[in-house]
Amino acid sequence: MLRAVLISLLFIVSLIFVFQNQLIFLDEYTIYLDFFFYKIGEKTVPNSILIASSFILGFLVCIISIGIGTIKKVLKLESCKKIISLESSTSDKVEKIDQ
Repeated sequence: MLRAVLISLLFIVSLIFVFQNQLIFLDEYTIYLDFFFYKIGEKTVPNSILIASSFILGFLVCIISIGIGTIKKVLKLESCKKIISLESSTSDKVEKIDQ
């Protein structure tokens, strides 16, 4: 319940921000990209597209970095479980031989 209220509040605050600052979002900027082997000419892009693409790019970078850490932890946990199961099966075999 608290989570839904916080998300709703964040949405309302975001809408208020956008409506109060519409001129910023309507501005247009000229961008170009010049590599040694590839060139994109000057293109006019609205500021809202730049903000949205920056947000999406940041989101993807965060998801990838969190995903890599999670995958490493899962692989380490699986290897620890295998080691524990192998050690327990080895100790069971040693106990049977000793009897």
